[in-house]
Amino acid sequence: MKILVTGTNGQVGHALLGALTEHEIISVNRQQCDLKNLDQIERLIDDHQPDLIINPAAYTKVDQAEDEAELAFKINADAPKLMAKKAREYNISFIHFSTDFVFDGEKKGAYSEGDLTNPLGVYGSSKLAGEEAIQEVGGQVYIFRTSWVYSNIGHNFYLTMKHLSQERDELNVVSDQLGVPTSSDFIAMQIHKIIPRLNLAKPGIFHLVPDGYCSWYEFAKEIIIKTTPGFDITRIHPIKAEHYPSKAKRPLNSILGNTHIKSAFMLEFEDWQSELKKI
Repeated sequence: MKILVTGTNGQVGHALLGALTEHEIISVNRQQCDLKNLDQIERLIDDHQPDLIINPAAYTKVDQAEDEAELAFKINADAPKLMAKKAREYNISFIHFSTDFVFDGEKKGAYSEGDLTNPLGVYGSSKLAGEEAIQEVGGQVYIFRTSWVYSNIGHNFYLTMKHLSQERDELNVVSDQLGVPTSSDFIAMQIHKIIPRLNLAKPGIFHLVPDGYCSWYEFAKEIIIKTTPGFDITRIHPIKAEHYPSKAKRPLNSILGNTHIKSAFMLEFEDWQSELKKI
C-alpha cells in the first residue's frame, strides 16, 4: 500500500516511519510540504495519488497558540480539511490525529468519544475545528484522539523530566492534572494493526491511548525511577496547576477512555506503565 505520512520529523510521524516498513511510504516533513500552503498540499497528493493519507502533523505549541491563533487554525483545521477533501476525491481513507484538549476537564472519570467538547484554549479549539471540518467533508475519515504524547525525540514531558532529574536535586511537578501518557511508538504500532482493519469500523472518532491514567507528578516519578535511578524520589514535590502559571489554560482531567477503539478494531492494550518501560 502506498501511504502518504505528514509530519515525519515529529514524534508520531517519525514512529510511523519505523512501524509501517512493509508499505511504500511517502514521507513528508515541513520542509517538503508547508501545511500553511494549501496549494502545496493539493499538488503533493495529486502527484503521488496515495492509497491512504495519515496526518500526524499539527501545530502543537499550546501556549504560543494563544498569540498565533490564525496559524494554529490554518495548520490544525484548514490543512486537514483539504486532505479529507482529496481523500474523498480519490475514494481513499484518511487518518488524522487529534487531542484530549478538545475537552474542558470538568468531567469526573474518563471521557468517551461522544462526550461534549469544550476546549479551554486556542490549541484545543483549532484541533476541534479540524475534527469538525473533516467530519463535514465526510468519506472514509478516521480521527484518533490521543494524549500526553512522548518519545525519545523532540520536546516532550518524558525527555524534560529525564534531563531535569540529571541536572537538579529537586523538582516540583503538577499533581492535580490527570491524563494518559501515550508513547509515539504505542500510537504507531496500533495504527500498524488498524490499517488492515479499517473496514471493520465505521469512520468516526476514536480514543487511542493505553490503559490506565495518572497525574503529571505520578508520571514524572515513573520516568525518573527508570531513567535516573540515583535521583532521590522524595525530592519530587507535588504542586497544584494554579502554582505553575501558563498562558493557556489546560484541562485538569483529560483522561480518555479507550473501550470503543479496542472493540471497534479488535485490539488489546497494555497500561501506560508497561508502554513506558518499552521506551
